[in-house]
Amino acid sequence: MLIYPPVGAFQRSEDRCQIDISASVANNYRACNDLGYIASVLKNQDYEIFLKDYSAEKDTYSNFEFDFSMFVPDIVFISTTNGSIYEDLDFIKKIKNLKNDIVVILKGAIFFNAKETLFDELDLTFVDYLIGGEVEFIISDLLKAHYNCKDDLFKIQGISFKTEEKWHTNNVEKFCDELDSLPFPDRNLIKNELYINQLTNKTMATISTSRGCPSNCIYCLSPIISGKNVRYRTPNNVLEELKDCFLNHNISDFFFKSDTFTINKAWVLELCDLIINSELNGKINWVANSKVNTLDEEMLLKMKQAGCSVIALGIESGSQETLEKIKKNTTIEQARNSVKLIKKVGLKIFGFYLVGFPWENSSYLQATKEFIFELDTDYIELSIATPFNGTELYSMCDTNVLGYDSFNNIIAGNDYLTKDDLEKFRKDVIFQYHLRPSFILKKIFDKNLTINLFLNYIKYGLRLLKNLF
Repeated sequence: MLIYPPVGAFQRSEDRCQIDISASVANNYRACNDLGYIASVLKNQDYEIFLKDYSAEKDTYSNFEFDFSMFVPDIVFISTTNGSIYEDLDFIKKIKNLKNDIVVILKGAIFFNAKETLFDELDLTFVDYLIGGEVEFIISDLLKAHYNCKDDLFKIQGISFKTEEKWHTNNVEKFCDELDSLPFPDRNLIKNELYINQLTNKTMATISTSRGCPSNCIYCLSPIISGKNVRYRTPNNVLEELKDCFLNHNISDFFFKSDTFTINKAWVLELCDLIINSELNGKINWVANSKVNTLDEEMLLKMKQAGCSVIALGIESGSQETLEKIKKNTTIEQARNSVKLIKKVGLKIFGFYLVGFPWENSSYLQATKEFIFELDTDYIELSIATPFNGTELYSMCDTNVLGYDSFNNIIAGNDYLTKDDLEKFRKDVIFQYHLRPSFILKKIFDKNLTINLFLNYIKYGLRLLKNLF
């Protein structure tokens, strides 16, 4: 039984981000690809699989209880997040009450190379295995060891398990480079229509194109949980998954999941050429992310020709000092130039920003606010910096520079700003940004505006107001 439990509204498929969707401006649930990958791997070995995202379906515990009684699983696998871990563990206690001998596997970024202190802080009494590594490459060996030879558990990287005395962790020593060896996520089991492109109101599939990031941003989990060496799927392999989604599942909107999609220009151009020269040309629409220093006009024009409509830019701050301290390795001027270039090419921009780092006072926040309005991207998300366990930012928190709750990631503020200050700033900026007459008129007079898109803007406008107030 592979599930996202009916607990909270977190991005459980995004180990590096884990955003609280209920507090987000416009982020939607993304497809449960981790569960889909596991389903494909295990079905090939004759396991019977039940898969459900209770959170996205907005189901309750009683719905789960009914499904559990009908399927009667031997194993329950749950993806967790830092923000939901306590509630997830309470949920697991209820599962054990339903079937005492159930095997529970819990996967999440917080279990990556888990420290001993983790097992003191969390009540893992009712959990049998923890996975912190890349689950698609681990799950098969874990179940073989569980059923056939428990001693083999000591050979599996990226897991924690119980010995007679205590929990034991096998650290990840090497990441797998053979991404093409994975089967595609089982989209026959995934309820694809739950995952919507908020800009088109169409079903959107997530396509994982690469893993790993060479950057050193102090707040990001990617280099830790995916490695600093970028591992790519071949463009042909990505194209085949796009075709499968389009031809077999009637999906034409895609989110290309990578730590930085545009980091390898040659790879991007090859993928785009394959799409352009395939039966998908002119029929698909996709979104990709980028740093502000990895773009040029040739690549953007090719991406647009291949169906790209939106670039998600990690701009982060309007303060050059903050950019340097967070080790973003970008500049204010690069952000300006990339936004101008993307607008020139005719693609839309989703700008992402972060505030509330330990050294930031109100003047830093004001600089970021002014930059947000100066760049005037089509969509924005403004977040408060979160100290995920394992990051350099977390280490700063650990020295009491920044207050935090180690698992729920609730920032108490810093020496200059309270939690209330940061939350008020975020709400004020988002509210002011979206209610500008120029912003509203630009949306109304967009030449690509349709009735469906207009209604979608109203829907997300109402959601924005609800989330802010």
